[in-house]
Amino acid sequence: MSDFQNKYFVLTLPLKTELWQQHVLEKRFEINRQIYNALLQNAMKRYKQMSQTKLYRANKEALLYTTEKKARKKLLQERDSLVAKYQLRNYDICKETTEYRQYFSEHTDSPIVQNLASEVGQAIDGLVKGSASQVYLKKQGQLKSLSGKTNRSSIKFREGNLVWKGLTIPIDRKNWNWYEEEALKREIRYCRIKKSVIRGKDRYFLEIVLKGDVPVKRNEDATGVVGLDIGCQKVEAVTQNQIHTYILPFKNRRLEQKKRELSQYMERSRRSMNPGNYEPNGRIKKGSNHWVYSNKYQKARLIYQELCRKQAVLQKQSQYKLAQEISSSGSCFYIEETGRVKLDGVRFSGVYHMQTAPSGFLKVLEYKLNQQGKQLLFR
Repeated sequence: MSDFQNKYFVLTLPLKTELWQQHVLEKRFEINRQIYNALLQNAMKRYKQMSQTKLYRANKEALLYTTEKKARKKLLQERDSLVAKYQLRNYDICKETTEYRQYFSEHTDSPIVQNLASEVGQAIDGLVKGSASQVYLKKQGQLKSLSGKTNRSSIKFREGNLVWKGLTIPIDRKNWNWYEEEALKREIRYCRIKKSVIRGKDRYFLEIVLKGDVPVKRNEDATGVVGLDIGCQKVEAVTQNQIHTYILPFKNRRLEQKKRELSQYMERSRRSMNPGNYEPNGRIKKGSNHWVYSNKYQKARLIYQELCRKQAVLQKQSQYKLAQEISSSGSCFYIEETGRVKLDGVRFSGVYHMQTAPSGFLKVLEYKLNQQGKQLLFR
């Protein structure tokens, strides 16, 4: 769910694309990637001009050391004036999309390029506000989704099909169940096309953002208070009658072993192909930007990425299954606030913690309980 308070959730449906439709989608993703990069490059030119002015540098430095409310408000207003002067507002960047949209009218439309412009605006805003130090162009294949704004225009869902600019692509109903049927009874806010690499091939999905609650099968008998203690390997659930012990899902050992072997091979290959990029002590030289990768290395990297995807999917499925089992034991769940802080504090330490991801499981459990209208309280 994207936002619990606004009651929106996302339904992801696989598309049954023919080869020619895949080629059209691939071309459209590439064209929109280039539009994004062009908008970002234009905005960056104006940002660099602004950042070189004495007024902007003085304003930026003053904001670092000013804490008084009225003075900060005045400084922020000055910064907003500069942003408007150099046409770095979201409105200004959106205005630039007209010529691109008209020129590539066969492959994109207004809602999509405006969303791309908003993404560029957020990137520039991060530079202006100091929350980001650098922005990057999207390399080929890095644009992963195209989004509309409503279900009335641009990317649409109609009678079990994706409809967009001459394309009508049916949804793959192979694994369709009650959840999809119930979800599609909700009002559709907007749709987006998502691209994922699965087993080395591009797969396309339709993500439908729907209004309302997530469909759930409720367990009417699940009532009462449950106390939770989440450790690095186990979850203890204490009810009024008994104590349940659950084992947190571990990463698949076979996949982890394959990942390690591939990682070691890729490192050896990278070093043999780029000896000049390494210091005598084995460390990478600073400023080593030019790298050569063998064909075998590139194939190994694709296999490694697929193994990572499989591992993440398998563990997430196991986490959701365990969260569903725990959620059926009561209606109100308590966990100590110190327990959550402890999990966050050791996120990157400990072999078991890395293998079981307890802090990630806590987020999944919280999400699952929110779906069912149950409470997770920290005390």
